[in-house]
Amino acid sequence: MLSRMGTVANSVSPIAQSDILGILQREQDHAVGLLSLSPLLSSLFVSYANRAAALESASATPSLDGEERKALQDSIVALREENERLRLENLEMAGELKATAASQEAFRSQVSSLKEANTTKQEDINVLREELVEAKGKCDRLILDSDAERAALRIQVLDLKVNSFIRSRTECDC
Repeated sequence: MLSRMGTVANSVSPIAQSDILGILQREQDHAVGLLSLSPLLSSLFVSYANRAAALESASATPSLDGEERKALQDSIVALREENERLRLENLEMAGELKATAASQEAFRSQVSSLKEANTTKQEDINVLREELVEAKGKCDRLILDSDAERAALRIQVLDLKVNSFIRSRTECDC
């Protein structure tokens, strides 16, 4: 296969050769990734590769006999089935990842809204605390003023009682 690639490569520009090699490398990486995902796929591929190597080394030998051909075809079918199963799993996982990302974004949006609401409520609480401190100060001043006024009124009442008592005594002494 490589000798055929050499012939084709000579007729293709160096830029195209680089692109083709990049594509082949990506496909090879993808194939290795698929093999690493499944022990069954990996063992079938190794078995197939060993048989292909043995066949290639014995190129003078006639074509595969019926049993070997059947075994290889069975391996190919199993590899294709495993590949399809993995492709479907990959698609399913991609869909789940998209759904998870959307859900995560919605959650972040809700958290952001809650943070904004919390900030607003904290500001409201701070304003109310300031108003409470101010109102408490006014209340304390009113209580002090009221106590002072009450004390002054008591003194006036005592003075009036004393004056009244003194008047009544002076009137009686007459």
